[in-house]
Formats: sequence, structure tokens, C-alpha cells
Amino acid sequence: MGNYGDMELDIEWVNNLAWYGKAVRSDGFICEVHPGELSSHGIWEKVPFNKVRLHIWQYPLPNLELVILFVFFLWQVFDTLFKKLGLLIPKFASMMLAGLLLNVLLTVSGDKSIIQEILFPKNRIDIPGCLGSFGFMMFWFLNGVKMDVKTIFKAEAHARLTGVAAAALPITVGLLLYKYKSLENRPLKAIEYNTLLLMESLTSFSEIARLLLDLGMNHSSVGQVALSTSVVSNTVGLMFWLVIVPLGFQSLVQGVGLLLQMFFFIVIVFAVVRPIMFKVIIRKREGRPIEDKYIYVILVMVFLSCMYWDGLEQFPALGAFILGLSIPNEHPIGSALVERLESFNFGIVLPLFMSASMLRSDIRVWKDILTFYSSNDKKFAVASLVFLIFLLKLSVSMIVPYIFKMPLKDSIILSLIMSHKGIIELSFYLFSYGLELLDRDTFSILVLSILLNSLFLPMAIRFLYDPSKRFMCYQKRSLASMKITGALKTLVCIHRPDHISSMINLLEACYQSDKSPLTCYVLHLVELQGQEVPTLIAHKVQKLGAGTGAKYSENVILSFENFHRYVRGSIFIDTFTCITNSHHMQDDICWLALDKAVTFIILPFHRTWSLDRTSIVSDSEMIRFLNSNVLKQAPCSVGILVERHLVNKNQESQQNLKVCVIFVGGEDDMEALAFAKRMARQESVTLTVLCLLAAKKSKKATGWDQMLDTVKLRVRELVRSNDPGNLKEESSTTYLEEEIVDGADTSMLLRSIAFDYDLFIISRTCGQNHAATLGNESWCEFEELGVIGDFLASPDFPSKTSVLVVQQQRTIANN
Repeated sequence: MGNYGDMELDIEWVNNLAWYGKAVRSDGFICEVHPGELSSHGIWEKVPFNKVRLHIWQYPLPNLELVILFVFFLWQVFDTLFKKLGLLIPKFASMMLAGLLLNVLLTVSGDKSIIQEILFPKNRIDIPGCLGSFGFMMFWFLNGVKMDVKTIFKAEAHARLTGVAAAALPITVGLLLYKYKSLENRPLKAIEYNTLLLMESLTSFSEIARLLLDLGMNHSSVGQVALSTSVVSNTVGLMFWLVIVPLGFQSLVQGVGLLLQMFFFIVIVFAVVRPIMFKVIIRKREGRPIEDKYIYVILVMVFLSCMYWDGLEQFPALGAFILGLSIPNEHPIGSALVERLESFNFGIVLPLFMSASMLRSDIRVWKDILTFYSSNDKKFAVASLVFLIFLLKLSVSMIVPYIFKMPLKDSIILSLIMSHKGIIELSFYLFSYGLELLDRDTFSILVLSILLNSLFLPMAIRFLYDPSKRFMCYQKRSLASMKITGALKTLVCIHRPDHISSMINLLEACYQSDKSPLTCYVLHLVELQGQEVPTLIAHKVQKLGAGTGAKYSENVILSFENFHRYVRGSIFIDTFTCITNSHHMQDDICWLALDKAVTFIILPFHRTWSLDRTSIVSDSEMIRFLNSNVLKQAPCSVGILVERHLVNKNQESQQNLKVCVIFVGGEDDMEALAFAKRMARQESVTLTVLCLLAAKKSKKATGWDQMLDTVKLRVRELVRSNDPGNLKEESSTTYLEEEIVDGADTSMLLRSIAFDYDLFIISRTCGQNHAATLGNESWCEFEELGVIGDFLASPDFPSKTSVLVVQQQRTIANN
């Protein structure tokens, strides 16, 4: 190509060479670069070749990187701002606002502005837009992967009817209005009208799932109904699409031929691709991740699917969506696809598509609509149609559930959810605009409607739905408030197989006799991967395999079934499997506890020790996050079990289980003591109550000293209060008092008795604002265990004694 310095070249010539790899000079001289110059030669490139070289942003790759960085920064600013204001606005709305801000900046600054030159140079390939289209295609594919069509058959009658009515009624009314309107009074063409009518009437499952996730409602009762309803509505909308498509052809033969090609693709995908995927899953060794080659093959099939539907002159992403439906959404294939692709695609690539959509809209049209002034009847026809369909969907989605006895407030919330619009509708409108099925004015109005919908609808839903009252209980559900011989209802949570034995041992130790029934609900928590809809499966331990979730929880079901047979007493055990997102597991735990009127939730600690109990082999931040959230919103008392020593009665060795309750004073301490008292009624359990008292520094009595005296009397009465039919408890219970100066004294005392007990029971707030923890608060590593609980569970504690940290019920509503 020669030396740039020896040639009088204009910047446009060099620019074309960088972007296209080929440039033609005015005298006909042609120059090509192989391979093309995607990136610059450095930030100082223009210094020695000022006349003929380019700025760094004038090359394709740096330009793409700048656009990605700029768009990502803008939408993150909006998203963070909404969070700080307490507004649960969907993330894609923040992406749209980022694109809108870019549109405003480009419109105000003009065509020759610095922003236009750096980010969106004219007469150049729209690489960010192309990459955004790729992200949009992957978004549709992943939505298909996460969607479970079987939800249609599992949905209740009112959800199915609402889903059908929410899609069918607006379409039917819209078609009738168009049919009986004279030709001269139709401002919209048939293809425009049908496109708007279909997409505005459709309710996208993936959009509803994303909205509920952003609002934290995907585990609520209304959210569950909305998910089922949206799946049905989505399917009905697709069926209408297949019926309306032939109407767009002048020849019926062409329409039928297109339908046959569509059905051919669907048959190949579900009759060939899906069975092959199941064979791949069967051949894969249990516990090992899916191999990369299968991921690559699936991605190639995604591209081929889009090309096939594009060849049919139909919406290309629909091919990717149908292919996604055929991919098993469970582990290992579905979960691997979602895990590898979704975060990067949704956070980095998809915002480019959203910004490109907003840049194609004309914000001057918005002014005409928002000020109700326009000389164009077509604009108001589009706005009126969108508003009419919105009202129809809102009404029918509220009336049908209300007829089926759903509370009016929940029916209104459901109707607002079903009227939500988002990425799916925006992408289809952009596709239609690219095919010139919609003009720019119509496209701009539709974009405005989606933006307003995504901003104000979530606010209205959040105003009506108060998540803080989801698990509010109107009854006292604590161990201290119930009779010591009363029936105890517990909810035991299991994450891993090593949690099973520790929970069974604890339950066995606290079970008293046939006169004191024990009801145990066992919840096996499985992380949701590869799908949107959380699932709660109920099992009966006497009927293994009856539920569809037995494959997840076979070990849990069998273990607790054997425990039930071993005890042979008044014990009722019911097992559940919860397949849900790890960030929302606490909602399922609290919902089940509230529904079953549970008194005590038992959670496993997030750390697991080795077989010899001397070293930590796993440390799950997910379980720790879950435990902290359950403590905040549980409708009953909660216990966290830190197992390092086997907590059981050890009948074969004729040894008693030695339990120590560390008591300072407070409601949580009384709860811990109440649980220990239940254990002390066992023949092979000995209980020690260690009361820590602040050492008196003067002979003058203070209010604090008087309170401690009251606490001592209260504890002594509780320890010595016995059931007339059980005289064993008094002889096996010991009450001790120790005066403590500060936290160092407490540490020395606990170390001295470290090897004397098999289990420490302690309240979470034990020692809070007390001399027992003075100076130790800053050393607490795990806040959910409390200061003393954290010390007992520390690897530096000399013994391997297990610890049960108890917190009394926090959320009690006023009647």
C-alpha cells in the first residue's frame, strides 16, 4: 500500500479503508487491506501521521467498545437512581431511557456534533446495532429455554381462562371494529392494524417473569397465578399469529404453504432435536458439566433457525424462541446455557439493541401525542388503538379472576401485571419497522407507549402490593409461648446430603413422647437453573416417587421415611421439594412456614466441616444470604444449627446427651431456654443452664442490677417448673451462675467448659448490650449467629461442640 506520508490522501479515504478494508481514490486508484484494520495502532497514532491517520474512535473495534461502555454506564446510572429512590423499575426500562437520552443528545447537538462523530459516525456500518440484534436473538432463545410449556397443563382453571380471555377478547373486539369500519375511515392499513392488534393483545411470559423477578413477586400467590396465566396467553397469541399470517397473502395457497413450512420447522425441532438433547443428557456422566461442543452446536442451530425464519420473511427471533422451547430447561443443558449466556447478554449486548431501538424513534412525534395536538389522524388512531387494547386487557384480566373468588385487590394487581409490555413487543415493532410494515411515526408512538408502560405500571403494582406484609403473622408462634408438652411444628431446611443426618439427630433429641406430638415439614431446597417458573413439590414419605420431584429429593425422602419408622411415635413428617432461584428461597421457606402454622424453622449453617470436624470443607455464601433473610422475615421462631458434633441420644453407648444453654436475659434467651427444656424431658438428655451475670462494681444497687435479679428469679422458676407427670426433668437440669466483667471473661469461661457438652443452645441476641460481650462485638464474623454464637462456632474454638442459635418470632401483626 505504500507509505501514508508519501500520498496525499483525505480522511474519508482512510476511514473507508479502516471500516470496509477497501477504498477508491478520486483518480480511480483502489486500495485494499487484508485483513481489515479493525483497531488503531495506538492512542498516539495520529501524532506522526496527522494528515492521513485517524483518531482511535474512528476505527470499528474501539468505536464498538466506546458505545458499549457509554450505553452500559448510562443504563446503570438510571438503574441505580431508581433503586436509590426506592422505585422497582425493570432494568430494560433503564436501558430504554439510556437510548432516549442518546437520542435527545444527538437531536439537540445536530448531525455534526462530537457525540455523533465519535459514537455514531455517518455512512459507516452499524456494528453496535448488529451486535445488539445478536443479543436480542439470544434473548428470545434463552426465554424459550427458560419457559416450561407444561405450566399450561398445571395451571388452575381461572388462570387458564384469564390467559385465554386476556388475549382473545382484545383481538376479537379489534377485528370486529376494523371490519365494520368503512374503507375511507381506516387511517391504518390492514397489515399495520393486524400487527398492532396482535402484539398489543399478546402477553409475553418472559416479560411477566422478568417483571415479577424485578418486583420480588415471583413467589407470591398473585405472581404464581400471573406466571401461569401469561404462559396460556402467550400460547393463545402465537396461535392467533398462525391464523392471521395467511391473511397477509393475496393467495390462499401462499399462506397455506407458509404455514406448512412453519409446522415443518416445529416438527423437526420437537421430533428430532429434543429427543437428541435427552439422549445427550442420558449419556453424560452424573454430576459433570455439559461439554462445550454441545453448547457450540446449539448456538449454530440458533443461527440456522433464525436464518430459516428470515428466509420465510417472518420474525427471525421466533425461530430461536421455538428452538429454545425444545431444549430441556433443566440441568445440565438448559442450566448451562442460561448460566453462560444470560448475564453477559442481558447486561452488555442487549442494551445495545434497546438503545438502537430508541435512536430510530422520532421524539418530535411524542410531543404531538403528549400535548394532544396533531394534524395527522393516523397518529391518534395508533394511540387510540393502543389505549383501547390496554383497557380491554386490564378489564378482562381483573373481572375473570374476581368471578373465581380472587380478592379484588389481587385481581387488580393481576390485571396490571398482565397489561405489562417490554422487550418482546419492542423487538417485534423494530422488526416490522425494518420491513417497512410500520412507518416511523407509528413506531415512535409504540415505543412511547412501551416506555410509559414500563415506568408507571410497576409503580402502580408496587403501590398496591406491599411486600413487607407478605409473611405477617397475627398469632404468637414461639416456643416460649406454648406449653412444654404441646405439639411442636417444625420446618427443617435441607440443602445438601450432609444436612440430613444433623437435622434428623436434632429432631430425635427434641422428640419427647406420644403425648407431645412432633410435626416436621422437610423442605429440600434446589437451586433453579434453566427456567423461569419456581416449583414447590409436595411428597408424602409413605409414597416415594409419587411426585415429579422425587428425582431431586430421593435421599431426603428415604432418610426421613426411615427416621419415621425408627421412632414409631406421634411424629408426622411431610416432605417438600422447592426448585427456585437462590435469591428468593427465603420466600418459599416463609410461605410454607406461614401456611403450615410452623412454630420453629431450623436452618443449616452455611459452613460444612470435614468428617473429623476439624477443618472447613465448604463455605456457601448463598446459604448464608438465605439464612440472614429468613431471620429478617420469618413468621415464627428460627434456629440455625452449626453441627460439629453428632447431636443424638447415643443410646448404644449408654451416654447422655449433654446440653448447655447460655443465658443472659431477653426474649431470644427465653426462646432458647424453652427449646432446651423440651429436650431435657428426654431420658438421655442432661441440661445445664449457665446464666451470665454482670459483675457488680459497687455495692449500690442500680436499675440494671434489679433487672438481673428479676431475670434470675424468672429463669429459676422456668427451670424448676415441671410437668407433674415428669419428675425426671428436675434431676437432670442444673442451674449455674457466673459473674462476668467483660467479653474476655466470657471467652475464658466458654473455653474452660468447651469439652463438657455436646450441644450449646444460645440465643442470637445473647449478650447484646451486656457485659458478657463487652469488647468482643468487633470480632463477630457472622452477624446471624450473634457475638457469643459466632465465638462458639468459630474454628478457633477448642472443642467440636455443635451450636444451635435461636431467634424468637420477629414479625407479629396487630389485629
